Amino acid sequence: MYLGIDCGTQGTKVVLLDPATGAIAARGHAGHPIIAESNGRREQKTEWWVSALKTALHGLFAQTAHTPRDVAAIAVSGQQHGLVMLDEGGAVLRNVKLWNDTETTEENERLYAAAGGDARIRSLIGTTIPVGFTASKLAWVRRHEPETYERMRHVLLPHDYINHWLTGEYVTDAGEASGTGYFDVVSRSWSQSMTDLIDPAGTLERSLPRLASPLEPIGAIRPEVAAEFGFSPKTLVACGSGDNVMGAVGTGNVAAGRATLGLGTSGVLNIHADKLAASVDPSVYIFCGLDGGWLPTVATMNATSTTTLLQQLFEIEIDEVEQLIASASPGAGGVRLFPYFSGERIPALPRARGVMKGLSADNLTRANLMRAGAEAVAFGLKWGYELLAQSFGRPQQFRLTGGGSNSAAWRQILADVFDTDVIRVKCDEGGAYAAALLALTVDQRSRGAGVTLYDVCERYVELDQTMAAQPRPDVAAFYRESFRAFTGTIANEDFEAK
Repeated sequence: MYLGIDCGTQGTKVVLLDPATGAIAARGHAGHPIIAESNGRREQKTEWWVSALKTALHGLFAQTAHTPRDVAAIAVSGQQHGLVMLDEGGAVLRNVKLWNDTETTEENERLYAAAGGDARIRSLIGTTIPVGFTASKLAWVRRHEPETYERMRHVLLPHDYINHWLTGEYVTDAGEASGTGYFDVVSRSWSQSMTDLIDPAGTLERSLPRLASPLEPIGAIRPEVAAEFGFSPKTLVACGSGDNVMGAVGTGNVAAGRATLGLGTSGVLNIHADKLAASVDPSVYIFCGLDGGWLPTVATMNATSTTTLLQQLFEIEIDEVEQLIASASPGAGGVRLFPYFSGERIPALPRARGVMKGLSADNLTRANLMRAGAEAVAFGLKWGYELLAQSFGRPQQFRLTGGGSNSAAWRQILADVFDTDVIRVKCDEGGAYAAALLALTVDQRSRGAGVTLYDVCERYVELDQTMAAQPRPDVAAFYRESFRAFTGTIANEDFEAK
């Protein structure tokens, strides 16, 4: 059996994969709180992650006759970009600044200017450094909490930390490191030019983890963890990666031309590429793939979190969200929502706040507001997709993952806005399922099998034809005009908080 772990923003999910059938034998989940402040601070504590993981594991094994000793290998997926700082003994020095923390916006602008702008940064690391990446978080702590920074001896990302808890190792992989802002995605190595820019004193460079192969184990599970749960001390732990990279694996996006659209708290769209384009828009981030190649990616800060906020405002259950979206007509009666509740990356408006426009006595309904939120999320992703397609082409289909992909109304909006077929994967356990597939791959390779990640994905990843949507020509044409109006408003409106 193979255990996949996904340490996400809102909670930790675990799944147990039976390789004989490809089925998930058991699942577990536990939530995380989040520290959110009006200045853009978004933080969590590592002990919340560990506590949630333990709860999720106990819940999983309570559902099945399988025991922890049946687990041959484990892999971890995790929310990307978060800053975990450890001292010499491995103790956590402060709360973890998360991917959606925008308190570090000023530091990011300073780094961007000091590095010489986008063209210079791309020449150094092959990608760019938005506010959400780890680089500005390090610069922020170095400036505002110098005593804490000086005690730093290890810099990890969230999934790296869970790996550390499982094995005691300080490691990361190229896919996860791609989202730091100080890793060269072309050479797949740390960029000394960028680490020196962030920290000329060299503390950061000395604190970087070892880069591990994603297709080899990083070690065996710690004896203390094995004893607590009953795992075999020989249980292997694969390196795993960040959730954007793992989300692609979970949809079988491991071959050129395939595309994944993840609709979770944030929105992520990536295309698998065998080679890098000569010219790439600054809004496109490049992540290294686990089995070679790259994942050019665009991401929004606000996706299903938008409809979740409206759900909370209306005090309704999740199934009513679907009903409201579906009951309103395309265009939401003229209501337009710009859901920049956590700032935004696409477009690049880290200080922005949400705005509603076009309200009247006739269209101010819950259905129109909910649909306007869903349409705005799709428009934001399409904004990024158009930039992505300029350099990497247009796929014929999007493979969907994330909570939003469970909604027929969301799927149809995406198909119409993108004017492209969309289909949900059958096993939509996101990063946790991908982690289980990676654990299987790594274990079999460690036993001498010549299996590749592509082989495993082709065998186990299935598309659900009952959860597909095709664009409707008349609605797609309507949305093309609506999208132009959406982007035009953004070009002329001031969304920044005053």
